[in-house]
Amino acid sequence: MVTAEEAWRILGTLAKPIGSEPVPLGDLSGRILAESVWAETPLPPFSRALVDGYAVRAEDLPGPLPVCGSSGAGRPFPETLPPGGAVRIMTGGVVPEGVTHVVRQEEVERAGEGIRVRSPLASPNIQTRGEDAKPGDLLLTPGVRLGAGQIALLASLGRSEALVSRRLRAAHLLSGDELAPAGKPLPEGQIYDVNGPMMAALCDRVGVEMVGQQWVPDVRAEMEQAIDAWIAKVDVLLLSGGLGPGEADLVREALAALGCTVHFHGVEIRPGKPFLCASRGKTLVLGLPGNPGAHLVLFWLFVTPLLNALSGLPFSVPWQTGRLGVDLPCGPLPRETFWPVTIGSEDGSIWLHPLPWTGSASVPVLARTQGFARLPKGCRHLAAKELLAFLRCS
Repeated sequence: MVTAEEAWRILGTLAKPIGSEPVPLGDLSGRILAESVWAETPLPPFSRALVDGYAVRAEDLPGPLPVCGSSGAGRPFPETLPPGGAVRIMTGGVVPEGVTHVVRQEEVERAGEGIRVRSPLASPNIQTRGEDAKPGDLLLTPGVRLGAGQIALLASLGRSEALVSRRLRAAHLLSGDELAPAGKPLPEGQIYDVNGPMMAALCDRVGVEMVGQQWVPDVRAEMEQAIDAWIAKVDVLLLSGGLGPGEADLVREALAALGCTVHFHGVEIRPGKPFLCASRGKTLVLGLPGNPGAHLVLFWLFVTPLLNALSGLPFSVPWQTGRLGVDLPCGPLPRETFWPVTIGSEDGSIWLHPLPWTGSASVPVLARTQGFARLPKGCRHLAAKELLAFLRCS
């Protein structure tokens, strides 16, 4: 049995990035960058106008100035600006050599065949070549989750692909003779499988590829066969159920028979006490007790930080602090407890509203849960407005 802190420390040491692969620009959203990205050319590659107007020399103003040509986006004026002249220019157009300012068209009036500037010069309205980045500038570092802004930057560099962490592959084995698949009549004494669909949704949420789910009967030989068949095919093998001290809880025995190393079995928390972490080769095995509430807590507390770290992100649990919205009679708590809450915001503060919780087997409460408040062992009663650490799960 380990504490939550010890479990995080062990998982952090096991979380070795799994490798990388090149991915086309259009498929990079949400992926974790696995390379440093440097500017190879100046950004922007030429000085460009920031407004629609006229490119001029300050010393030639106020004019009148003849208009010698135009510079539009993608259609530059091919010469140096002649002395005493002006060039019609559009936003994004190349600023010709010799230009000191781009005057907004609203500040210009027609003067015969040319223009006259009505207002004193203010901003140059020019973004100079290399103003955003110079060759050799570091623009992105490994470990960044790529969103629209980062992908836009890669596109501006002319990149058609980037090196990112390989997408994690996971499989999920469920045990329990009481489980029945959804969509069929429910036999007496059985319950519908909740953990399978929930785990598939959770893995999809964090970008993990679920390559297989399989129900396994509570039979030692079949449990060993299923684990052995999947463990070499995936980065993470998730096991639901079969972790308690009962006669049908066969997971630890099966793992030992297959040569797996058990790093811990049991965490001093509620719910989720039987949580297990093992490994064989490069594959990590995570065993979660069968109750759905324990699945949800453990996934956000331990599984998600591990999956993120395997993908190249830092191993961390993103705790926040909020105030309890009402009094919470809760104990005495036998272990550190993670209580389901909804989360609100008012007057600049985050408020946590505890949900009625009868135990980790209760499913309806999961549909409303937005996070888990961290309650200390031995706690009997928490007063409204008390500050608590919490973890979002939505």
